[in-house]
Amino acid sequence: MDDLAPSPDAPAIQGETGEPRVPHRLYALKDRDLFLVADAFGDVQGQGDGLFHDDTRILSRFQLFLGSHAPSLLSAAIGRDNVFFTSHTANQRLPYPGGPVAPPGVLHIERKRFVWDQRLYERVCLRNYSRDEVIIPLTFEFDADFRDMFEVRGMVRAKRGYRHSPDIGGRSVTFCYDGLDGVERRSVITFSDPPGRLSANRAEYFYPMKPEGRLELYIEIGLEEGPTPTRERFRSNAARARFDMRARSRKGARLRTSGRLFSEWIEKSRADLALLTTELETGPYPYAGIPWFSTAFGRDGILTAYQVLWCDPSLAKRVLT
Repeated sequence: MDDLAPSPDAPAIQGETGEPRVPHRLYALKDRDLFLVADAFGDVQGQGDGLFHDDTRILSRFQLFLGSHAPSLLSAAIGRDNVFFTSHTANQRLPYPGGPVAPPGVLHIERKRFVWDQRLYERVCLRNYSRDEVIIPLTFEFDADFRDMFEVRGMVRAKRGYRHSPDIGGRSVTFCYDGLDGVERRSVITFSDPPGRLSANRAEYFYPMKPEGRLELYIEIGLEEGPTPTRERFRSNAARARFDMRARSRKGARLRTSGRLFSEWIEKSRADLALLTTELETGPYPYAGIPWFSTAFGRDGILTAYQVLWCDPSLAKRVLT
């Protein structure tokens, strides 16, 4: 997955505050033929990132703001098993509507997400560490351009399909695109709480939070509209995603050594291979890489199968099949 690293000459992205915003890396989550590439904030900005299904970008923008400002990054990481992405941020200056200004750093925002069964699940958890009540102007901006992987990489198509106007519900927005191949593609964003204001590309919330107050908002993004996102759905599907990844990464022989760093390197390699391996009609197949080559390449598949032949010969059988 080395192709996720941004170029050292990439231009800085300027935020509303004028601060340069250059994510030092991008983070990938994948399940079957659905994968997400986002920055350390958890945002998708419509460059080489996005939520992709079958080599089509079904989410080209997904950004979180507090009012008109992006939060300040504290940390970001993907778990050792490649199931969960977690980002921790804090507020910049946070104005009350028509009142005084809350100081930076009193509000903690955690974004935790995973991909499972053709859906992206996200939990946004906010906590107020201020001594005062805070009105939180939480905003999400989103879009779906339905560009194929070659367009995302820079190719220009002579003709594109028809993109319908988004369908706005009480707590969801549905994007729809009719491709030139006659296939209808959809992308549905659903929130657990109905936004105070919801438009085709923006959802706005105004949450009052008491000192030490805490709240959670759940979001699901998929190919079709599903049930209302809830804490129970998030937890149950997270358990399924983790169990499935654990089963995939435990295939083949196990290696134990006295060297802690070497053992951790082996386990991380197994987790990365499990992330890239996709179940095809012929069996598990290691895709070449995320995001540009998340598909079956004969050369890459054969080389990978040869390299792990000593610990998992079944993968070679499926690749050759």
